[in-house]
Amino acid sequence: MPLPQPHIRHATAADVPALLDLVRDTGTLDLHTPYTYWALAHAGLLLVAERDGRLVGLLTAMRAPEGSAMLLWQVGLREGERGTGLSQRLLDAFLDEARALGVATVTLTIADDNLASQGMMQRFAARHDLELERVGDTGPAATAMALETLYRIKLTHASV
Repeated sequence: MPLPQPHIRHATAADVPALLDLVRDTGTLDLHTPYTYWALAHAGLLLVAERDGRLVGLLTAMRAPEGSAMLLWQVGLREGERGTGLSQRLLDAFLDEARALGVATVTLTIADDNLASQGMMQRFAARHDLELERVGDTGPAATAMALETLYRIKLTHASV
């Protein structure tokens, strides 16, 4: 019997301990402080996928100061959820939220060797007829972190 589809919802402060466990369990995401996830739940965008009371996926994003842009920061799933389409469902929920907030541009970074994330974002952009545009890299910050490619997705289409 197939498992029920996870429910996607906004995270709350009460989710922070489970979020830390989830991020650890992904084995692919950088683990941040509990305060970081608490702050994202209050002032950022933090979506979780939950099945039977257990968090199985997350998506984090932050709004840029000018308000019309958003940084898509992390998308992570427990290993058993990979390849199920859940990351696309989280991204679809993110897109709905971003558009409702009036966001015109999404930026994100992906390491050049992270083929799974590259494929995930290419599929997402293609499904929504959006362009995943390479616009640079993390540059000088790479002295403190891994160099990643910077991408932009415009959520509005130019008028013809």
